[in-house]
Amino acid sequence: MKKLIALSALALAGCAPYQTYCPFHECKKPAPVPVVVPAVIAPIHKIILISKPITIRGVNFKTNSYKLLDRDLPVLDQAAAFAHKYPSAMLTVNGYCSHTGTFAYNQRLSTQRAGSVAHYLENHDVSSNRLIVKGHSYMDPIASNATAQGRFANQRVDVNSTIKIHKVVR
Repeated sequence: MKKLIALSALALAGCAPYQTYCPFHECKKPAPVPVVVPAVIAPIHKIILISKPITIRGVNFKTNSYKLLDRDLPVLDQAAAFAHKYPSAMLTVNGYCSHTGTFAYNQRLSTQRAGSVAHYLENHDVSSNRLIVKGHSYMDPIASNATAQGRFANQRVDVNSTIKIHKVVR
């Protein structure tokens, strides 16, 4: 009789807390609780705009001249193509001279050289609003003025610009 009472009490109380087989309810062990694994968090990437300076070189002039040389036209076409590819970029056209003659004469000549390049770019659909023309006289030489070759290298125009590019940083 005691056994019957114990089984009845077990049946009434339920068998789940005991996690044993119960003939009255046919209970089984509870299903295992799934383990929650935290999701892997991807590294944070941020896209920023950075300035990238561009210089187009290779336009030279004869002494005392601001006439463009035919051999330099492909370089100017590259400058025009750059301006079309980056329509928001401003272009600074910098003219230079060799150190022959006075500073004032070379200042005027270097400005005329920069103007020749700017005029070429304007004729190739680059707006004058995007061009800044500067003459630098004989300042900032890239070669010695002691030789004809060095002076020719200094009689030049460089086109400078800065573009904004997207960069991914972590």
